[in-house]
Amino acid sequence: MRKINLLILTLIFWVNISYAQNSRDTLHTKIGFAITLNSRHLNDSVKPFIHHPFNYKPDKEFPLILLLDANSSFKAFSSCSELMAYDRSIPTCIAVGFPQYQYANFTSENLEEKMDQLAKFIERELLPYLKSQYKITKTIVWGQGSGSGLISSYMMLEYPELFNGYISDVPDLSLIQDKVHSKNAFTKLQDKELDYYLFGSKSNDVYNKAFLNNLKTNAPEGLDWNYGISDESNEIIYFLTNYMHAIDLFLNDTTNICGNNR
Repeated sequence: MRKINLLILTLIFWVNISYAQNSRDTLHTKIGFAITLNSRHLNDSVKPFIHHPFNYKPDKEFPLILLLDANSSFKAFSSCSELMAYDRSIPTCIAVGFPQYQYANFTSENLEEKMDQLAKFIERELLPYLKSQYKITKTIVWGQGSGSGLISSYMMLEYPELFNGYISDVPDLSLIQDKVHSKNAFTKLQDKELDYYLFGSKSNDVYNKAFLNNLKTNAPEGLDWNYGISDESNEIIYFLTNYMHAIDLFLNDTTNICGNNR
């Protein structure tokens, strides 16, 4: 009888362990779901994606990561955030994807108008909706490549109140050369406390040296900025590595591990 009881207790123990492990990370885990926001500022029914972390509860507080280029990157990057949180490298986060391509056909003539539309959608429609649904502690936006990387850097300079942190991964800043070179580029940041992560690429010959020099010379005290660059030729590996470095810095308030800061 004792052997039978011991066997039953052992079986219960291992079932509980297996359930505790698999309940957080299983083949049945769903990465994200879509919502619809009728946007007056974008004049469209916008469909962002949202991913809840494995320990999500409605009354629990979470940081929020807004991922641009969501049609191609949302599952991979929200899964990276989930994996880092599962490993306890970062706190668990709510990830939101915004497929912004059709609203961001920028030219030198319409840049300010298009950016203003995007900023108003984020400030007056997207973020208010998210804050009505979730208890958000702080926010960061990620953009990679020429288009969304530009959006992140531009909004950091012109709309610094939108987010607590901005990740700009190998952006093409050619459309904002005046800002890149101006010592007044950071005027709107003077009374702000922000984090900014700028990345370049040796393999693609994208350094953004002019803006980097401007940061070194004129960045205000409240702007905690970091710069990183490598010769990784695989863009996916490069972007994922930069993303994970940046959110680790942002969410853990650690010392710089990806490049130079002021």
